[in-house]
Amino acid sequence: MARAGGKRAAKSTVTPTSSAKPPPTSPSGPPAPFQYAPISIRPFLSTLPTDHIYLVHVDNTPASLKKRVFVVPLLLNLLLILGLCVRVYYAVPVYLEQIITIFGYDTAYTVDTKTAKAGELMNTISSRTILLMVDYALFGFVGSWPREFFFGGKTSRFVGPWQWRWTLGFKETEIIVRRGRMWDTPLLVGDTPEQVKTWKIDEELTIKVKVDPAMRTSTLAKTGYLLLDKDWDLDFKAMLDAHRLVEQGTVQAKDLQNLALVYYQKQWLIWRVHEDSHVSQKEGPQDDMLEQFRAKLAGLGAEDVFFRWIEIVQYETSQPGGFTEGRQAEALRELKKLLTKKGVDYATFWEEIGGQAGLPGLEYQG
Repeated sequence: MARAGGKRAAKSTVTPTSSAKPPPTSPSGPPAPFQYAPISIRPFLSTLPTDHIYLVHVDNTPASLKKRVFVVPLLLNLLLILGLCVRVYYAVPVYLEQIITIFGYDTAYTVDTKTAKAGELMNTISSRTILLMVDYALFGFVGSWPREFFFGGKTSRFVGPWQWRWTLGFKETEIIVRRGRMWDTPLLVGDTPEQVKTWKIDEELTIKVKVDPAMRTSTLAKTGYLLLDKDWDLDFKAMLDAHRLVEQGTVQAKDLQNLALVYYQKQWLIWRVHEDSHVSQKEGPQDDMLEQFRAKLAGLGAEDVFFRWIEIVQYETSQPGGFTEGRQAEALRELKKLLTKKGVDYATFWEEIGGQAGLPGLEYQG
């Protein structure tokens, strides 16, 4: 009986441990400065594709300014449509006659191949081929602008600026959502659907370098339609979804202020970009030194040197063997040349920011 009781006791103490499931995430948590998305904004997150990084903020510029800004692309696209219609008016008869000629009818484009010289035939073929190529490029490339403006496309989930404004109108307070222009997809999507991406240091640096300038106060002072650039595009469907959820009371507008959103390792993460106190708690000394490094270069009018250094770190980190001591030494020599060209004293620069320790790619002390 005692033996049986001992077995039962052992079983009762072991069973909870053996049946316990491992934690869904690593103890270290998400990479700084990101944190797990709160429940309050998950209805909005559920409307977003997971292959982009998103920036969300509230646009408080006057509605009158928003109208003036939107009138410019509207008139430009209407002008393009008018120009394309004029081109169609003059091009259709030409192409019709050329098609009729193919079927043996006598038209102004008929060429007597028996009497025509080789040079004349070559000129005819080349001129008609060039005409077709020019019209194809005109309607395929230029024509895509008004089509995207009014109807959107696959990448914009078939919602364009016109539908955004037609549905939303012009409000004093608007929620602006931007998404990365394809540079972010390799950071989030693996080579296979089953692969779960894990960021390397160079990928984390890329995100910070892209997000920080796009979310500065001076940048967000512009109205949303002026924030289009080579790195970020407006997500018009996401903006309509955000306003719809806010109007329904499902999401609060204040919860969508100054956020960077990313779907990482099967979970949505957020970075509250302008909450300095929070960021300083989440970020390590390396992040503080990186910002100090950037700010110091910006103050010296050499911020382009910072971005060049990030490119060097990204490239060298991706090489076989990583950013070795020898490669760091070579990169530091390149950095010295860049600073010297800007008229910055190399030794004094490091003294003023407290040395190289703690900065990505600057672990080597040369």
